[in-house]
Amino acid sequence: MTAVRAVWIAAGLFAVIISALAVDRYVTYHYGADLGLYTQTIASAFNGFSNQVEHGSHFIVHFSPVYYLCAPFLHAVRSPLTLQVLQAIGCGLVAPPLYLFARKRVDARLAAFIAVVALVYPPLVGLSLHEFHENAFAPAAIAWLLWAVDDRRWFAAASFAALALSIKEDEAVILAVLGAGYAIVSLRQHDRPAAIFAGSVALAAVAVLALYFGVIQPASGARWFVADFYLGHDADMPHGIEAIAGRLTFLLEVFVPLLFLPLRSRAIWLAVPGLVEVLSSRWPVTYTMGTHYAGVWIAYVLVAFAAALGDIAAKDARRAWLLARVCLALCLLNLIVASPTHWAHYYRLRNAHDAALDRIIAQVPAQSVAASFDEAYTHMSLNPNARIGMYVTPEYFVYDARYDGATWRSNIVPRLAAVVCGGYFVPSASEDGVTLFHRIKDVPDEVYVQAKRSPVTCPQMDAAAR
Repeated sequence: MTAVRAVWIAAGLFAVIISALAVDRYVTYHYGADLGLYTQTIASAFNGFSNQVEHGSHFIVHFSPVYYLCAPFLHAVRSPLTLQVLQAIGCGLVAPPLYLFARKRVDARLAAFIAVVALVYPPLVGLSLHEFHENAFAPAAIAWLLWAVDDRRWFAAASFAALALSIKEDEAVILAVLGAGYAIVSLRQHDRPAAIFAGSVALAAVAVLALYFGVIQPASGARWFVADFYLGHDADMPHGIEAIAGRLTFLLEVFVPLLFLPLRSRAIWLAVPGLVEVLSSRWPVTYTMGTHYAGVWIAYVLVAFAAALGDIAAKDARRAWLLARVCLALCLLNLIVASPTHWAHYYRLRNAHDAALDRIIAQVPAQSVAASFDEAYTHMSLNPNARIGMYVTPEYFVYDARYDGATWRSNIVPRLAAVVCGGYFVPSASEDGVTLFHRIKDVPDEVYVQAKRSPVTCPQMDAAAR
């Protein structure tokens, strides 16, 4: 078997394994609201591009036309799991370009081994298993872009740059910076084709930013909420030593599995804009492993890793092989003992309660205004009118007596109790603590106001759930 074929097979196996884990997480109700809101968005790609969580078009929040490429697949296979499978495939596609990049520097066997290390790199595995996000397509798009630039395949590079610019607005910021920097370096080296390509990418990135922030955002009438990640002050966010420690821990999680080898290569400078983006945020979620934010820097770090091993192999091939094997062992150890995938929390065998939720949700009429908690909402998300909570009075509500969560207990359940006790909602079906409530008459606003002031308990609701 050739090395390149082995890499493609490894990428395929990666996608299959990640997809199988996604199925388990989905059927056991462990995917939250993000998978649901993106399912609604992509299902309506050519009719609003909207969802009920963001209360309108997704363009209000992010510039993500890449979702239009996902729409035909979701239309063909009508399940939120379709998106998780696409994410698994997208993350697996990091390996082939990394092999091609490394192959110019090392022999075929070591290049294939480097690609396999990438597939078990904990931040990439965590990203692949996270709830579906556009950022999951960034590592592969950027890895293919960097290979194409390294191989001076300008048409292919332009295609991958265009794909990257369609993922999210922060890719435009990163490519504007890197494109401008590469153009300057190329001009100094009198490399006219590279300078033209790099300058074109930088200009295209600026054009995307101008389109989004100059046209789309003003037309939406909404404020770009992502600014909250960087502006203002929030007492709930970590400060001082705690904030510094969180960022240092993050950097250790980035580089320890790769033995800090990316830092040996000048290519690591390519990762700086993405790392600055996540580390400068006030919100720790951006520098927490296992989230989609890692998508903006993963490819650059892996390419720097491959470049560093290439430099080492040029002087001592045996040492390069030893370091690569140690990195593989560290990545696997990380996935076992300190994994960003949170195996114990998200994965288990399906049980009777999951089946009861399935049967109750199946009784919700299509196209009805239906609501529930995050995980159940995701299972209803092909209904464009499905939503979370009781912020807008639904026609149907799926209640699970076993579900727990701060907002669920403090806000949603008291509102539901108020309308059930008031006779506005009645149970339509119930099984194993899961109840489908149906609205039978309009609910006055003052009912919700009263529920907010003094939480309501409702024996009728508990009785229905039993």
